[in-house]
Amino acid sequence: LIGHNVTTEYSEREGSGGRSVHPHGSQADLVEPPFSVALTGSPGTGKTTIAALAMEAGWRVTTVTALAEMYDMILEQDEDGVHPIDIDGLASAVEFNDPVLIDGHLSHLLPVEASAIIRCDPSVLSDRLKSRDYPIWKIESNVEWEMVGGPWGDKPNGRVAEFDATNISPNALWMNIEAWLLSGAPNRLPHIDWLSGS
Repeated sequence: LIGHNVTTEYSEREGSGGRSVHPHGSQADLVEPPFSVALTGSPGTGKTTIAALAMEAGWRVTTVTALAEMYDMILEQDEDGVHPIDIDGLASAVEFNDPVLIDGHLSHLLPVEASAIIRCDPSVLSDRLKSRDYPIWKIESNVEWEMVGGPWGDKPNGRVAEFDATNISPNALWMNIEAWLLSGAPNRLPHIDWLSGS
């Protein structure tokens, strides 16, 4: 129900009458993954761009923030001016009764059946975050998180695969992720290790 309600709202904004329009046909049936899938990774790796491409291709998409707002899991503003999300409370409350992709760097902590982890070379990631005018401390903390494996350290839920976004276009990256989804999202061992250079 959650995925359906949130993503139907997004679809209606596109004027499709509650259904996403597939790029290869007008008012085509909605393409649905067979399960709930987290689109996760460090900030700046391209999750939101991939989520937008997924929506254009007809997949149901929501965000961690949208779910947190729906379940009243947005906490009071902290000293950095940020409104944190009670991710543990959200993970306990949310249920995915419809197939959905969830965009957000904490999405792998929700009760999903698979997690697609988007990775990016730390030096490239640093440049991307600088272009967003992130404060130095925030850039350093996010780059460090990526260096040590990002979501892998949190033991992401469900079957897991990672995708390197460093030297690939967003469209090509999305094609790789979509192919993985359509193949049943098989579990893959981590293969990117920035610390060892492999």
